[in-house]
Amino acid sequence: MSSTTPNRRKRLLFAAGGVVAILVVWQLLSLVVSPVILASPVDTAVALAGLAWGSKLWIELLITLKRLAIGLAIGVAAGWVLGIAAGVEPRVRSFLEPLRWVVMTIPAVIIALLAMLWLGVGDLAVIFVVAVIVFPTMYVNTLSGATSIDRRLTEMGRVYRFPRRLMLTEVYLPGIASPTVAGLTLAAGIGVRAVVLAEVLGALSGVGHAFSRAMSYLETAELFAWIVVLLALLAAIEFGVLRRLRRRVTRWRKADS
Repeated sequence: MSSTTPNRRKRLLFAAGGVVAILVVWQLLSLVVSPVILASPVDTAVALAGLAWGSKLWIELLITLKRLAIGLAIGVAAGWVLGIAAGVEPRVRSFLEPLRWVVMTIPAVIIALLAMLWLGVGDLAVIFVVAVIVFPTMYVNTLSGATSIDRRLTEMGRVYRFPRRLMLTEVYLPGIASPTVAGLTLAAGIGVRAVVLAEVLGALSGVGHAFSRAMSYLETAELFAWIVVLLALLAAIEFGVLRRLRRRVTRWRKADS
């Protein structure tokens, strides 16, 4: 306990040092680059404070969070369920392989444009883009976990004819826990980028639309303020949700073993 605390403090100090280094480099670059191209940290902080003081930031952020949450839920759930099914049944895996390949091959911009063509501009198109883009990440990670489960356990279950529910809860779910959380972590990061891309191309509201508007009007400080908002959103998801989930999964696996 005493040894882990100093190590954690050292990691926090190094992380803080990395943040300071980024801010210093950013400030130095802003001194030699035109403010139209690169806003300084101070100007960005002022613009961010102005957005936070009014209702604009919070309204756009809530809209983006709603789309992100729904799209992630659909894409992650589909990838998780189909990943387990493909891991359990090779025929399902072969059937889904072309779909996985197509979705992972098509560029995200093309998916966003097709969503606008099929669903118009608005929530449905953005949610569709997020769900489609995060699906293969969750599917591949879940499938990887399911196929790496000790075959002796699955063969034992078949020989003794364990019920499918028992096999799922006692063999497959513990085996895919870590890959599932890893896939969820990747999906969350990809989902944030996907929702912003979709809002830039096919929405009239949200953080991505506000970002696009600031870029169009050359409001560089506000543009960088929205970038900071996106970084804060990713940090909140990572440290506020995903790390806690990883700790719980780790404790559950230790208790189960």
